[in-house]
Amino acid sequence: MLASLLIVATIGAGFAKGPWWFWLAAGAGLALLSITDPRNDRVSLAGSGVISARTLNNLVSLSAGCLTAALAFAIGRGIWWVMPA
Repeated sequence: MLASLLIVATIGAGFAKGPWWFWLAAGAGLALLSITDPRNDRVSLAGSGVISARTLNNLVSLSAGCLTAALAFAIGRGIWWVMPA
């Protein structure tokens, strides 16, 4: 629910011509929600190389959150461009 509201807020920020860095903050928020989700079972493969599986999962969550937020921001900005003046 919180992730959906954050995505809608990001679309709204894009539509309102918010600052460019808003999608970075929203992406970090989405990643935080994903990482701390108690329903998300993560497999820990400790000792599997230089970078642990948990760190890799966190980086993937951060990347996915930022990409999702950037896409939502771009959709909002696109809607602003298409709307008649």
